Amino acid sequence: MTETILTVAVAAAAALYSSVGHGGASAYIALLTLAGKLRPEVAATILLMNILVSSQAWLRFRQRGYFDAPLAGILLLFSAPAAFVGGMIATSARVFTFLVGCALLLAALRLILPDPRADKPQRPKGAALWTMSAIIGIALGLLAGLTGVGGGIYLSPLLILLGWKDAKGSAGISAAFIAVNSFTGLLGRFVRGDGIDPSLLPLVIAALIGGFIGSWWGAKHATPVMIRRLLGVVLAIAGVKLLFQ
Repeated sequence: MTETILTVAVAAAAALYSSVGHGGASAYIALLTLAGKLRPEVAATILLMNILVSSQAWLRFRQRGYFDAPLAGILLLFSAPAAFVGGMIATSARVFTFLVGCALLLAALRLILPDPRADKPQRPKGAALWTMSAIIGIALGLLAGLTGVGGGIYLSPLLILLGWKDAKGSAGISAAFIAVNSFTGLLGRFVRGDGIDPSLLPLVIAALIGGFIGSWWGAKHATPVMIRRLLGVVLAIAGVKLLFQ
């Protein structure tokens, strides 16, 4: 894969993911894997790309009224500290590739399977909401910090499957979830000495541009299911490659 093709692919992935309220980290990981450039040291740069893309999606979906601030606040209360802790934990190359491989396969499953939609989304209240939010937030926050994935790609299907939000509502919350967790995870990596890879700055700019286009389009239009499923196949191939290499 040439640098030009990789840059265009990153921009396209950012546009696609931001259109559904995601940051695109799993796609960037898959593309870097296929290009032979994935290594633990690039996780900080991937988190930066995630922040730039998901922040734009958060803004766009919020402007269209698809953002439940109270629910997002509760989830972030637990996930943000967990993402910081996860970002501080150094993993070996073998553990890193295993975690990323599993994350990619989960992401692929999310994209390939059809979205179950609740007719009347309802979230729990009181102690049940806080307990479930704590479990979800801590688990996904740690995963976000460890693997450099914002966690929203797992949160949005959970919100839909649990019947807490419809697809558009989950997109708004996921975008905020990804932006904040990616930021705290990035801080954790800075604390333990990681930095941004200058050689990947063209990809960062490509992600920023793609995120701008995708978030603008996605906040007004439905997600192209076929494209998501094809992308899921690509993620599955990259995930299997990591797990069995």
